[in-house]
Amino acid sequence: MSRAYRISVRESINRVVRAKDHVSTVLEMLEILPCEVMAEILATELEGRGFRREGKDLVREEDGVVITVDSETATVTVATEAAQQMELEAERIGYAADKDGKDAKRVRELTRQQLQQDLDAKAGAERDKLQTQVTDRLEAKLGDIRQELHQAVNRVTAEALKRKAAQLGQIKEMTEDPQSGSMTIVLEV
Repeated sequence: MSRAYRISVRESINRVVRAKDHVSTVLEMLEILPCEVMAEILATELEGRGFRREGKDLVREEDGVVITVDSETATVTVATEAAQQMELEAERIGYAADKDGKDAKRVRELTRQQLQQDLDAKAGAERDKLQTQVTDRLEAKLGDIRQELHQAVNRVTAEALKRKAAQLGQIKEMTEDPQSGSMTIVLEV
């Protein structure tokens, strides 16, 4: 009668998992003035809203979400990322026909491989969970950011219209309704 020997294998992994997500879009701005002037008006408006200039880009970070606006192309990129340190440990039992022989080595290696696959699967599940959290954080901020950028574009358009009107003639009367975003300019040409 042969005896089965119990082979115990313990493994642990220590990893940093990272997740990131981003969305890009282009602001729809009317070309009322030359592109360079529109870009400068946009940059000034965004600086007034807490963005900082980094070359042609305007950047603001809030709650781990980075908003980048390329003032020349009016491209907006909203991005977020996260990292998490994780330590996973597991143990698995296998049975071999001998205690220290070929079968024990084979069972130990097979058990170690299975254990490593289990740990990799757990690490993958943690990474997926972190990715979901990152995506949820991005989606939560998008509504606020979209509304704020829409307001900024309206302000840029209004400023561009005022400047264009001043170029065309003497402004006799100008009324602006901030609630509706409507503007009336009366010119004398």
